[in-house]
Amino acid sequence: MNPFNTKSLPAPLRALAIIMQRLWFAWCCMATLLIGLVALVFYFVIFNFIPAVKAKKYAYFVTKYWGKSLLAAMLVRLTSEGTEKVDSKEESYVIVSNHASIVDIPVCMSSSPLQFSYLAKIEVDRLPIIGYLARNMHVYVDRKSLGSRKETFGRMKAHLDDGNSIHIYAEGTRNKTDEMLLRFYDGAFRLAIETQRPLAVMTICGSEKVSTPKSPFLASPAHVHCIWDEPISTKGMTLEKDLKHLKSIVRDRILYNLEQYHASYEL
Repeated sequence: MNPFNTKSLPAPLRALAIIMQRLWFAWCCMATLLIGLVALVFYFVIFNFIPAVKAKKYAYFVTKYWGKSLLAAMLVRLTSEGTEKVDSKEESYVIVSNHASIVDIPVCMSSSPLQFSYLAKIEVDRLPIIGYLARNMHVYVDRKSLGSRKETFGRMKAHLDDGNSIHIYAEGTRNKTDEMLLRFYDGAFRLAIETQRPLAVMTICGSEKVSTPKSPFLASPAHVHCIWDEPISTKGMTLEKDLKHLKSIVRDRILYNLEQYHASYEL
């Protein structure tokens, strides 16, 4: 579903709608900058004056409130269901979700009942400020380098062993197609099986109504709904027997949630 499809509108209304969406996109960029600068002050203090053992926990709380503040500024109404199914005190999880919009990042931070780190692309390291934050909070991977992928996998396992959850977008990138889901990569499911960690399955519904790569430089206020399914235990699973089946189960769950959401959504 493309939220910015205004072809059915009369030409004057269509032009006005696009202008308003471009202005809202500009406001969202400004809000991101302003709220990000405030959060950066807290991050600087945390990463430079607080012991590393506690720094990630404090940084996560700052990021969570950064996400909530940003969504509020964008007039994004966020609702969640099923968060009670995930026990944050029990153990660490591998979190998987779909990925349709750039706002999925603050959405996940705001919705998640778990403290987690992202699997971030190495390209993020080159971005001012964002690269600094990612180096201190998340796990990098260079997809073009086989050696880097193996090293990253080891870091992710160590991250989970320390009691920290990790969030991986199963599609690997934002969905720019008309399909509800892209194909899923093996990484998240391989990691869950090899570490015998449960999979926490999250479905993000409606974030493409806020912003989508299919219609760049446009944005709109919207309602985003997150669905958390019952975590899937990987105890006793092996890569040879269970990897493909596990990936299929998770993809079917997320696809079902998306289909149900879009079927009930009325323009």
